[in-house]
Amino acid sequence: MSKKQIISIGIVVVLIAIYSGIKIYASNSAEKKINEAIAKAAVFADIDYKKVSVDLIGMDVRISDILVCPANAEKKIKIDEIIIYDIDDKSDIPAFLSMSFRGIELNIKDLGNNANDLKALGYNDKLMINLNADYTYDNEKKELDIKKIGIGADDAGEINISFRLGNINLKPKEIISLIFTFPQVIFNEAKIKYNDDSLAKRLLNLGAQKNQTNLENFKKSLVQKIEKEIKMEKDVFIKNALVEIKKFLEDPEKISISASPSKPHPIGRIMRVNDPKDIIKLLNIQIKS
Repeated sequence: MSKKQIISIGIVVVLIAIYSGIKIYASNSAEKKINEAIAKAAVFADIDYKKVSVDLIGMDVRISDILVCPANAEKKIKIDEIIIYDIDDKSDIPAFLSMSFRGIELNIKDLGNNANDLKALGYNDKLMINLNADYTYDNEKKELDIKKIGIGADDAGEINISFRLGNINLKPKEIISLIFTFPQVIFNEAKIKYNDDSLAKRLLNLGAQKNQTNLENFKKSLVQKIEKEIKMEKDVFIKNALVEIKKFLEDPEKISISASPSKPHPIGRIMRVNDPKDIIKLLNIQIKS
């Protein structure tokens, strides 16, 4: 082995050692903060986890195999993984946060009467729920940007909500005043988006079974009814909405509702509008599939 090869191998070994050392330190530091947070939440729930790791490239903190037992609850909630992508850990109310909960186990049998409805859709054992949150708050401008609040389930679908608000004070000492100042909060825009992962197809299949027909014929009959409504409808918004719903039925992949007014409006101004048609025009509400 040449001298250059020995030096190269030595450098690689040193880099691996440095990387491993930093990763262990980062993981230990993250675990310490997580333990402190769990201690603060002890009044509300007992929280256990198996492992904390840190991705040094993205600095994501991953907490694995979590068990949560809310106070006075008999059963524990299992969570496969919590990922913290970014968080303001220096403020009482974080100015920014990006995290997700993956694999929250929901047993169908624990849902009472709703269990039968889910079983009819083909969910017989458990649902794996996923939650996402991503937001930033500008304290100086008093602007809240909710980039994503999402909930979804494996083999079902996911709903994501996003919106931007202005003139909103989230300081801990003044947050209670939102009860009185909420009408003064400025609405900029909002969007609700649904991505399907078999739930729509399951609902259509169930509808076909109840009508004693096959899926293709059931979808065809629904589309024909909507086409008839489109021809009769005079309201432009409702007509366009029906067109997008028809598209979703034909190919149930995604559908969204957005509100993007030409200029921001105070919440109080929006609340005073009584006619739904005026709300649609004021907020420029649109449906897309």
